[in-house]
Amino acid sequence: MARETISVGAFYNPHLGAEILARGDLIGHLAMADPPEKDDPYFPQVRERFVLLLHDYIGQLADPIPVHAAERARRLADLYRSPWVAEHCQCVVTQDGRHNVDYVFPPIYTRDMLARYIANARALQEAIGRPLVLEQIPRYFRIDLDEMSEGRFLRDFFEGSGATFLLDVAHAWLQARYQGRPVREYLLELPLDQVTELHIAGVTDYSDLGGPWIGPVEPTDEMLDLAAWAFERTPRVRAVTFDAFSTLLRPGAIPRTVERIRRRLGL
Repeated sequence: MARETISVGAFYNPHLGAEILARGDLIGHLAMADPPEKDDPYFPQVRERFVLLLHDYIGQLADPIPVHAAERARRLADLYRSPWVAEHCQCVVTQDGRHNVDYVFPPIYTRDMLARYIANARALQEAIGRPLVLEQIPRYFRIDLDEMSEGRFLRDFFEGSGATFLLDVAHAWLQARYQGRPVREYLLELPLDQVTELHIAGVTDYSDLGGPWIGPVEPTDEMLDLAAWAFERTPRVRAVTFDAFSTLLRPGAIPRTVERIRRRLGL
């Protein structure tokens, strides 16, 4: 797809709805992390004005998606007219259902997990009637139970399921940092040729982690440079999204960041 057809957008933050509508000339699409509130005065106009991408929680692909969850996702995708749906490469609920870590957490990269991911992704796409994009999740600590690399797991998953890649640049930066390796070296191990959507986010220090993690802040110039490097190596990318969804996000942050992304990526 020609580079000029690529959309640059952001997550829909309802408290900034008026500003988002006013900058429709700059913002090409909006990712939806939550369903619209009934009393949101901006959503009817937002729905008519923007391409909306479903990025709500559907379920973890380690397990079959419950019927009610798939039906909910399909209703939202239909409401948004979303061209694809997104989910994280996550495993937040234990297999026995007893424990939930309450945050995105990557799976163990095993052959059994890969087979489960492929089967459940195929069923999910059929139930929703739209293609799936899968976002990679960084690990904060080391796990020595993998049977394959993250890159091999993702490539085999995309080939087996028909889904494509949602590459989060900040997640890649974090993964490389906590592995103690160069981020560009790490990125080259991922299936960049399968990327449909690119996320760009800011990171901030968290005292409970003792280090940086994703935060509702604008990306640094360093992060934009990394995104531009990745962008040059993702020939099938169709959308680039500023990934920040929080009431802490202040007016001006979305249009300013979208403008910086457009300028740095030459879009």
